[in-house]
Amino acid sequence: MERREFLELTGTGALSLTLLHLTPSCVSPDSGKPRATGHEPRATYHSFQDLYRSKWTWDKTVRSTHFVNCWYQAHCAYDVYVKDGIVLREEQAGEYPQTHAGVPDFNPRGCQKGVCYSQRMYEPTRVKYPLKRIGERGSGRWKRISWDEALTEIADAVIDTTLQDGSDTIVWEIGPLITMGTFTAGQMKLAVHLDQVTLDMNPEIGDAHHGAAVTFGNVICERSADDWFNSDIILIWGCNPVYTQIPNVHFLNEARYKGTRIVSIAPDLNASSIHTDQWLSIRPGTDAALALGLCKTIIDENLQNADFIREQTDLPLLVREDTRRFLRDSDFKPETDRSAASEKERVGAEKFYVWDETSQSLRKAPRRRLKWGKVVPSLSGSHVVQTPAGAVRVRPVFDLLKETLRGYGAESVEKTTGIPATRITALARDIARAEAVCNVTSSNFGKYYHGNLVERSIILLLSLCGHIGRKGGGYSAFPFIYQDGIEKFLMTPYSLEGAKQILALNGAILPSAIKKRFTEDYTKEMVVYELAREGLHEKGLLTSGTLFWAIHGGVIEASGRSREWDPAMKRDLGDFLHESFKEKWQSIWPPVNKKPRVLFTYGGNIWRRLRAYTFLNKTLLPKLHKFVAIDWRMTSTTQWADIVLPAAGWYEKTEHKWVTPLTPFIHVGSKMTQFFEARSDWEICLLIAKKIRDRARERGLETFKDRWGKTRHFETAYDEVSAGGRFDEGGDDALAGLLIKKSTNLGGIEWEELKKKGFARFTSPGNGILSNGNACDIKPNETITPFTHHTEKKIPYSTATRRIQFYQDHPLYLELGEELPVQKDPPTAGGTYPLMLGGGHTRWSIHAAWRDNAYMLRLQRGVPVAYLSSTDAHHRGIRDGDEIEVRNDLNRFRIHAKVSPSLRPGQIIIYHAWENFQFKNGDGFQNLIPSPINPVELAGGQLQLRPMSAMLSPGQFDRDTRVEIRKV
Repeated sequence: MERREFLELTGTGALSLTLLHLTPSCVSPDSGKPRATGHEPRATYHSFQDLYRSKWTWDKTVRSTHFVNCWYQAHCAYDVYVKDGIVLREEQAGEYPQTHAGVPDFNPRGCQKGVCYSQRMYEPTRVKYPLKRIGERGSGRWKRISWDEALTEIADAVIDTTLQDGSDTIVWEIGPLITMGTFTAGQMKLAVHLDQVTLDMNPEIGDAHHGAAVTFGNVICERSADDWFNSDIILIWGCNPVYTQIPNVHFLNEARYKGTRIVSIAPDLNASSIHTDQWLSIRPGTDAALALGLCKTIIDENLQNADFIREQTDLPLLVREDTRRFLRDSDFKPETDRSAASEKERVGAEKFYVWDETSQSLRKAPRRRLKWGKVVPSLSGSHVVQTPAGAVRVRPVFDLLKETLRGYGAESVEKTTGIPATRITALARDIARAEAVCNVTSSNFGKYYHGNLVERSIILLLSLCGHIGRKGGGYSAFPFIYQDGIEKFLMTPYSLEGAKQILALNGAILPSAIKKRFTEDYTKEMVVYELAREGLHEKGLLTSGTLFWAIHGGVIEASGRSREWDPAMKRDLGDFLHESFKEKWQSIWPPVNKKPRVLFTYGGNIWRRLRAYTFLNKTLLPKLHKFVAIDWRMTSTTQWADIVLPAAGWYEKTEHKWVTPLTPFIHVGSKMTQFFEARSDWEICLLIAKKIRDRARERGLETFKDRWGKTRHFETAYDEVSAGGRFDEGGDDALAGLLIKKSTNLGGIEWEELKKKGFARFTSPGNGILSNGNACDIKPNETITPFTHHTEKKIPYSTATRRIQFYQDHPLYLELGEELPVQKDPPTAGGTYPLMLGGGHTRWSIHAAWRDNAYMLRLQRGVPVAYLSSTDAHHRGIRDGDEIEVRNDLNRFRIHAKVSPSLRPGQIIIYHAWENFQFKNGDGFQNLIPSPINPVELAGGQLQLRPMSAMLSPGQFDRDTRVEIRKV
């Protein structure tokens, strides 16, 4: 080819690509609607200079963000450039303020995914119109229908199912794209008013932090990223922030430059490990052993912070040697009524005891404040106390802990973890002597079968040294903060009884109406949790996603085989489930004897996300009269739906979304364009409510009986959702503004100002169910540190003991030998195979929203890959790029090999979120993950063990799956 021919060819190609970017073929230039004739004139360009200049001309610039769940790094303010109704491009705003002169600011915020969304929103996978299935489910045969046709079918299905099968057979699956904004307002209003069920997906996806939940009574605790500058040591333990926190990771690098020591604890030499001061290569699933080995060294060398332990933890509390349960005040009452004692335990009214070193006598532990006064609780010794039933020998938890740690000497832990004993001992001393040590938040351990033990062990380590609630120190679990105005908007006649009391929680003192319902030592945080439990889980408005898929979706065929793979179980999982349901520790809606009939999914991708998803096809789908998917693109899940409703993309609606304290700014986006017939999430909920009202009128149906036998009205569904028509169609902007106005934790910022700026700093955690657990003040010129309300103001924790609770005396914990954290080997889930399957979030997607994006695929292999160690690949004759088959007793799939020397032998890593249709034959890699249910997570009954929003119901697990591979 001549040079001139090459230049002409490449120049034409570049021009064509740019024209396509300026005027995508799927939309018209003016409105984003389908072309009328296909012959509208295009602009004429005389030279490449004209073409280049046109990129820098636009009609308007709008401040926005991306309402995707990128989790730890959410979210970022962008300037979005629009011309002729088409989004040309986006760029980072870069206007975040500096907290104070001693820490870096939050600029720049953004990543490679955010800056390509202007292309993503016009890709062929977008859903343009309402679609109705005309072939078999999953056949891919669709018919375009009108919005009115789609809504009529949906409304009739809801009405018929409500009358024939019951309102609790209508289920909403709300995935990780939940906004806590206008969509949440619409969906929750509709579901609550019509007595429908919403699945709690957070434990199911593995983000429930069960170990933190049972220890703190809450999983919400996170710092701001600039608080890392106050840390002496940062533990990147079980995570990879260079992948998952792209906009935040500069804080880690700058803190390290300043002198902070960063330690990576991970099986693989990942992208974060190479930028740390020390990498400890740990065998997968042995993290609890390492944490407990560090604890033993600290205690053996008397390096623990005794004052912190006495005040903040349950380690001084006394435990009976005969029953292995805490010594309670009910133990001193003759002929105690068991039901009354059980109820006191449930609501957390029981009192506990310590042995006072000063008076050498038994003393009750204070419950309204953490201070002991003149009492000095003993941390050791055996004592005999007299009860009406006779003499009882008791010991403090700290004494029992020392016994438990006997088997975790450094040499023993080296054999378990593969980490040299000398490094274990040295790290323990460094952690104990440092002023402030923290971890980097991760939801990784929640995806391990014994991940709860890992979390409990790491929290124990940091607590022994007094790092909790200290600037730059402490444990971070579930990072979450959002505008709390949504709770006020959600108040309905059918929500939780006495829900308006939440409104009074803005005051520092609990109102008398609440005091009458709860014991006087209930904190504001605890009351919010109790009201949430009553209104959501106990009334069946929210139910466990894991149990729903297991029982109603058939996944129990795989997840119910726990005893087969877990040597600690002495009875079948079915026995544990029966006990849990009988004792009302956990529940499932619809009940076991009923079938789900209508399923809505929004913001989730069930068939991609769910472990052992293949069972849904034969068990769940035949039960459903109607399966409705609300989505902006075609996914692994929408292909199984009966009706697909086109949702607006992120630049096509006005919305605001939860974030995390890591970047403590709420972010908003304003509608700037329209895509075909896509509607906003709020409008879709509104249209469904209106059509249910209209169809009920047309059919002469006014009322129905809810699951509790109470009469409810179809007629008022629309009025309830729209607030009496105040937020009618197109009311997204007004509703979003109202939710901001009603919020207490945004400093009173005006909606129009917020839209223009795009972000605003939170001024407090607020009173939201998933925010107030951060338990701290947010001050204008200070970094954010969780749990300072406990350590500085001495406010109790939301546990039965009112302290950081390491000892769990629930019957299931006692039966399984997990009353204190211990190391347990991972189960052989899937069969006895040599390789352990691991995973994680990847830098090119986080979740599935970008997994099939052409730009992101070009930055990697372009196809699903499995990372193998060089040793394992060599022994199996596998070379880089080969197609391999992965199999176990459950299933098999094919994937390409990526051979890496940075992995330990015996490990295989597949970064998650690949769509099933990206695999050969559509077999996604979740198909062979059995996710055995851990019976300890079926506990309940005690205060901090009962299910609540986003936590304390059983989870799904994938990191322990065993597999073998072969070259195809």
